[in-house]
Amino acid sequence: MFDLASGPSGLISTAVVVLAVLLGLWVWFIVNRASVRANEQIQLLQEIAEQQRQQTALLKTLVQTARGDKASVDDYDDDLSPALSYKGFIPER
Repeated sequence: MFDLASGPSGLISTAVVVLAVLLGLWVWFIVNRASVRANEQIQLLQEIAEQQRQQTALLKTLVQTARGDKASVDDYDDDLSPALSYKGFIPER
């Protein structure tokens, strides 16, 4: 009854469907790629924020040590991770 492949109109409609599918796949690819890149950027920004918090805590302990506030320094030592302590620190050249 309805044959899509008969005549020039059937060929045109088939081409339109193929182009629509290809366009849909291309749009999906672009949106998916943007989403993945946004997620990576969010993860990097969270890591930077965490490193800045650790640096701020370390700077607070260094300032208090320089001033001679020994009582306050002990409170911050518990908050710092072992990676931020200077015990066993070997400077890079």
